Amino acid sequence: MKPTSKQLNELHKRISRKYAKSKLSKADLGRLANVHPSQVGRICAGDFKTISNNVVQICKVLKVNVPKVDEEIEMDTEWAKANASLRRIWDHTPEGAAIIRRVLDAIADLRVPEAGEADGPEAQIAFSA
Repeated sequence: MKPTSKQLNELHKRISRKYAKSKLSKADLGRLANVHPSQVGRICAGDFKTISNNVVQICKVLKVNVPKVDEEIEMDTEWAKANASLRRIWDHTPEGAAIIRRVLDAIADLRVPEAGEADGPEAQIAFSA
């Protein structure tokens, strides 16, 4: 979801303040963030409508917190519940995420395909009979 104009304006203010305090040139900031200096100038001037990867990289270098865009507003209710359940069981480690992924993959492998679906090994068995 696209950030609100209020979120973008606030982010621009924070980037501008931190950039001014940093004493870095646009070229130096670009080198540190791996962003082209022309893009650095555009972003520091507030000329952005989305929080792109370039904006995020500049924010990381300047230690500016990037606002989270609320994606759950348009999220299906059941998916939001599943998402909340996943967040409750995840221990915030890469290993925990890998375990959850493996469990979900195993569940997906057990799922019976709906009519017209032709992916996965179970679909090949169902359609070859």
